[in-house]
Amino acid sequence: MRSRFHAIAVAAVVLAALAACGGSAQVASKGAVRIGVDLPEALPDGAATLNGVRFAVQRAGGSVGGWTLVIDHRDDTRQGAPSSDAGVENVQAMLANGDVGMIGPYTSSTANAEIPIAAPQHFAMISPSTTQPCLTRDESFCSKHPQDLRGANPNNFFRLVTTNLEQARAMADYFFDTLGVRNVAILDDSAVLGVASAGAFEAEFKKLGGTVAKHSEYKRDQQGTDFKSILLSFKNAGAQAVYASGFDFSNICIPRRQMEDIGWEVPFGGADSIGSSDCIDQAQNHAVGMLSTIAAPDAMQIPAAQSTIRAFKETFKRTEDYGAYTMLAYDATGILIQAIRKAFDDRYSPRDIAQFRDAVRANVAATTGYVGAIGTTSFDQNGDTSLRIVSIYQVRSVGTSSTDHLVCGSRLTNLCFVWLMHLNLASQRSASARIPWALA
Repeated sequence: MRSRFHAIAVAAVVLAALAACGGSAQVASKGAVRIGVDLPEALPDGAATLNGVRFAVQRAGGSVGGWTLVIDHRDDTRQGAPSSDAGVENVQAMLANGDVGMIGPYTSSTANAEIPIAAPQHFAMISPSTTQPCLTRDESFCSKHPQDLRGANPNNFFRLVTTNLEQARAMADYFFDTLGVRNVAILDDSAVLGVASAGAFEAEFKKLGGTVAKHSEYKRDQQGTDFKSILLSFKNAGAQAVYASGFDFSNICIPRRQMEDIGWEVPFGGADSIGSSDCIDQAQNHAVGMLSTIAAPDAMQIPAAQSTIRAFKETFKRTEDYGAYTMLAYDATGILIQAIRKAFDDRYSPRDIAQFRDAVRANVAATTGYVGAIGTTSFDQNGDTSLRIVSIYQVRSVGTSSTDHLVCGSRLTNLCFVWLMHLNLASQRSASARIPWALA
């Protein structure tokens, strides 16, 4: 009798566990398939991205091919920020635990550290958010090239966002075609990525027929916080806008505030590196009108995604449960589950983990025409997405009840980056091509 009650109790615990992780209430008989997730879960954006993974597993019924899907999620936050060292530890633990593939990481620096650990094991990584070009492309400015990261191993890294270079090109298109800017100033923070993005912006702007009034660089430790002499040189050169290529921690948005000090008001824009609370706070009230990009479509603006988002919010009810990369993580997980299903169809077994991981990796690499919440995704030979779509945002004053924004100032909480439009960089001439979302 005791053994019978014990068996019932164990079954109840298993059912409860499956329900808690969004899985099916049916006990899979063949075993568990572990999906790794490496994200900065202690941060709001990381936690919201993890929810996209959870929702995808829930919608898959919590199992595939008679095997239970288990989410092995690990936090790479250390001292309030994503940590490459923590990410490496997480991937090593996933490999030791028999995970078959992973979603993540969130940041490019973490990916740069993780790929050399994962590649020899043919461990598929699908990132919803990393934008560093050198992770997938052999660019001249890369200190580490894709082949340096993965060695002689086949490509194991894939992403659902486009790169920083596309962000720069998209802002050049927006300045030229939408705002009518013909003479622009460029400011970069001398960092490798800032210089590369500034170069991509300049090349695109000139290709469109524009001119660069002046291109200035600065170093944070030398420049300090006074940019007025640089801004005056831009103004005197007749610049009609400023492209800011750098990071908030390099004080890149302080110039926006100081434009007011010299009586100069022109558009000021950059990539997602300025689309932050800190940049809004640096610019203070003059942040209004500031422009930034995200290297992906905004799912909230895609009609075909609305039913998925509504279903998500029925399960994840708090405002903070949804973030900019939630639906990208949802699609990334769907692609990974599809790859796992095909590995089962091809008669691979997780009990031979090396063969199964390689089959999953190969299936992810072969992804073509995957229809998800953000559109139809294929991966090229480098692991980059075919959806080269960039979102444009602008700082505006919003009401306290508004949720239609990307990020707000931490002190000026009423000033937020609000979505303006999508640009499609997949067309031969990017030039502000708007997306016919009915086709997505």
